[in-house]
Amino acid sequence: MLGAPVQRAEDPALITGQAIFTADVTPAGTLHLAVLRSPFAHARVNGIDTDAAARAPGVWAVYTGKDVADLEVPPEPNPRRNVPRRYALAQDRVLMPGDPVAAVVADSALAAADALELIEVDYDPLPIVGDIDEAVAAPPIYADQDSNVAYERAKGDWDLIAAMEGVMVEGTIDHPRVAPAPMEGRVALSTWNDGRLTVHMNSQAPHLIQEELARCLNLPVNQVRVVTGFVGGAFGAKFDLAEEEMLTAFAARRLGRPVKWVEGRREHLLTTGHGRSMISRYRLVAEPNGRIKGFLVDWLVDLGCRARYVDFMTITPRIGTGNYDIESYAWRMRGIWTNRSPRGIYRGAGRPEATLTIERALDHLASVLEMDPAEIRRVNFVRPVQFPYKSGGGYVYDTGDYEANLDALLKAVDYETLRAEQEEARATGRLVGIGLASYVEVCGFEDWGAARVVVANDGSVTVQVETLDQGQGHRTAFAQIVAARLGLAVSMVRVEQGDTSSAPSGHGTSGSRSVAQGGSSAQAAASKVAAKAQRIAGHLLEASPTDIELANGRANVKGTDVSITWQEIAVAAYEGKVPDGDEPGLEEEVRLRSGGMNFPFGTHLAVVEIDRETGAVRLQRMVAVDDAGFIVNPMLAEGQRHGGLAQGVGQALWEAVRYDESGNLTTATFVDYLIPSATGLPLFELTETETPTPTNPLGAKGIGEAGAIGSTPAVLNAVCDALSRQDLQIPLTPEQIWRRLG
Repeated sequence: MLGAPVQRAEDPALITGQAIFTADVTPAGTLHLAVLRSPFAHARVNGIDTDAAARAPGVWAVYTGKDVADLEVPPEPNPRRNVPRRYALAQDRVLMPGDPVAAVVADSALAAADALELIEVDYDPLPIVGDIDEAVAAPPIYADQDSNVAYERAKGDWDLIAAMEGVMVEGTIDHPRVAPAPMEGRVALSTWNDGRLTVHMNSQAPHLIQEELARCLNLPVNQVRVVTGFVGGAFGAKFDLAEEEMLTAFAARRLGRPVKWVEGRREHLLTTGHGRSMISRYRLVAEPNGRIKGFLVDWLVDLGCRARYVDFMTITPRIGTGNYDIESYAWRMRGIWTNRSPRGIYRGAGRPEATLTIERALDHLASVLEMDPAEIRRVNFVRPVQFPYKSGGGYVYDTGDYEANLDALLKAVDYETLRAEQEEARATGRLVGIGLASYVEVCGFEDWGAARVVVANDGSVTVQVETLDQGQGHRTAFAQIVAARLGLAVSMVRVEQGDTSSAPSGHGTSGSRSVAQGGSSAQAAASKVAAKAQRIAGHLLEASPTDIELANGRANVKGTDVSITWQEIAVAAYEGKVPDGDEPGLEEEVRLRSGGMNFPFGTHLAVVEIDRETGAVRLQRMVAVDDAGFIVNPMLAEGQRHGGLAQGVGQALWEAVRYDESGNLTTATFVDYLIPSATGLPLFELTETETPTPTNPLGAKGIGEAGAIGSTPAVLNAVCDALSRQDLQIPLTPEQIWRRLG
């Protein structure tokens, strides 16, 4: 059962339209919240006139910054960082286009939107800080701070590498802002009843949101309940508490009525935490044989105007040496405030930026040395005998065989033949490029998970988990894990998640931690249930528990035909017919501490052809060989890889959040912000290697972000190969390439 492509248990409800999303929940008497947003990227707010809006039909309340001045929206100011306080509504100035200025609560969403137009705001526009290079020395956007540098840290011997002799390449890589763009935007419905706040929202981490809401509203945690149903994608955008979600809770408590907010697509593109958003400048020094001697990177990160997981960006330099055993590594990272939307955590969060930098630098070096990109990677890989391997960035990689993974890809594509075909195409004037990228990532940041397994008296099994899926298929994977341990059919196991009143407290889903941490916890809880079931069966059958095996819905005495059904064990458990020392019932909860983080890896290859007339890039092939250790369900993993590849290719070819010189967002719709479509993507070719990790009982590593990490540099390297240039930037728009061709 484990390792089998079991069909998704989630799909019937989704296909038939019976799945309940947060936007589907509208109790009687629900009021609707709408937010007035700043048209300026930076301006002083001199005054707000809400009188006309307050008198509008159906309006219950209008709130401005002064109403929420006492609320502190998480995260709290960090004394170790230059991090200002966050507010649910702007106080005396707005700091980005779309900054929340006022909120209206009305009988309907339409009435609330109409009332917004009646609010008059006196703005005094201020100079904007947009370009992050200029922002370093520009006047601070926060008047009480000395500069726009919110974070600065450096490690390694910079001068040593700068003075190294050898083959040297330097370059700059722009990692443009990208929007998460899930199918479902953010939604929050808050209800205040009998001194308790209940919030329905599409969160990745309900218990985290519960704690943040309690802190914001100065409530005990047990007076806050967060409920999450089906979620239509998140990719990091729904991990923390947003200003609008906080406002629904504030308004519901004030008004004593349910208050609901549903994010529009323009609101999402305008204000939801963007990903990537940095510039990396690298220098790489190597021996003539391609062996890297030194690597240094200066990272400049556009944080936007709000603090959201500032410390999270340090993942990038810590994973900065990639799959390679580099003698000397140094880095500097600075996080900079600008008048733009906050930088959030987005699929891969830090690993794609690091991988794009080292993989572009490596291909740059290969071109100078006239080495094959595959061979220069082989020369520098960390070797299997070196694991566990402490990287130059400080992470300790658990397991890996990078060369075997590369060889699996080269065999899958018949690399020598592929290069020969490329030469033939070039001889006829066609611009065909082949790009390779190897990656290693880090998953499972929180070092423990939690799960509860409850067997009812009819034998049916419920698994309550602290993780929360947004389409990954946790209901299926966790059911497989538990069913396999209990010897039951998957159909007998139901997985529950997303309700803080029933699910065990935990970290939720991020960083591809779910199977490694949550799944291992579910397996551990199921193992405890299985052990108790064996004791009960042994008691009933007058046999030693060690002679009892659970399989096919029965407890069998090994080597005999004597057995009882699983249902009989459950009935006995709840009737108290249990051995001395055991309590009635059959349920267990486990908080399992892992052996540390895990480090999936892989190699991706892209084949592109460029139209000489238009500069358009046609992606002909995308091949991925990923290694995520043990895979619980290959079908679910394949879906994750497909989605990640699409997002990584989208970042390489189309996606970029853009602002004009006045700071206005110019990509506020999907007409301007381009996302991948089926017509722009080839059929992905997937294969895998398997290198289990010792950090968790399943031997599983993360797979949710792999596709988005390796595919972007593979496509960029392919286009650089096609044009024999090293100065291209993503997204690889036809205009950029056409100008290079001209």
